[in-house]
Amino acid sequence: MSHHFLEVRDLWVSYPDGTEALRGLSFRLEHGEAVGLVGANGAGKSTTLLSLAGLIMPHKGSVNLGGTILSKKTVGEIRRRIGFLFQDPDDQLFMPTVFDDVAFGPLNQGLSAEEVEERVRTALDQVGAGQLAERPTYRLSGGEKRSVAIATVLSMMPDVLIMDEPSASLDPRGRRLLIGLLKTFTHTRLVATHDLDLVLEVCPRTIVLSEGRVEADGETARIFEDRELLERCRLEPPLCMQGMPR
Repeated sequence: MSHHFLEVRDLWVSYPDGTEALRGLSFRLEHGEAVGLVGANGAGKSTTLLSLAGLIMPHKGSVNLGGTILSKKTVGEIRRRIGFLFQDPDDQLFMPTVFDDVAFGPLNQGLSAEEVEERVRTALDQVGAGQLAERPTYRLSGGEKRSVAIATVLSMMPDVLIMDEPSASLDPRGRRLLIGLLKTFTHTRLVATHDLDLVLEVCPRTIVLSEGRVEADGETARIFEDRELLERCRLEPPLCMQGMPR
């Protein structure tokens, strides 16, 4: 499984109006790494994730997933191997029941009914939501929707997990449960978020984006201690560090 790396080289993405969202982005995630992706609004976090999954095709540069280069020919394989957690769980949940939602991906992989059943039960148990299998998705709480959305990704058995604001709209208990869950994963993970306290707990390494470029990349604690860097990138230190002296 050492081939589950993700490498981005000189990635450029422009929107139809000509706005450059990513400007020469480069970084590499090794197998099993948990990396935070932080930046102010408009820094390019969501565009980066969408580009990695081939939902936006870059006009320059490359995305290399374990030796497979993203292209129009390989985008299907890339999407099968990257588990994408959207910011809003409602963008991920659209079937009548929780079971159906989690089964959707494995069914489209052509697995047998027995294999699909096993994938669904395993994924739901992994996120502590096994009891929700027959529940209609519209009757779930925000935290339950987030857990089920993660299960829909895990049921596909991806090589890499990329997550867009996973703690958004969660109450304190739901957020704490999410952090505990993220710590158990052994996948290569990239977590884009404004929740720097979550990054500090979950991600030993952090990449800071500013105006579509990598402004800093290194040990999370050291980056969050650099007040000048955070100020320059329009970020605030994690709440747990705001009382610490310089």
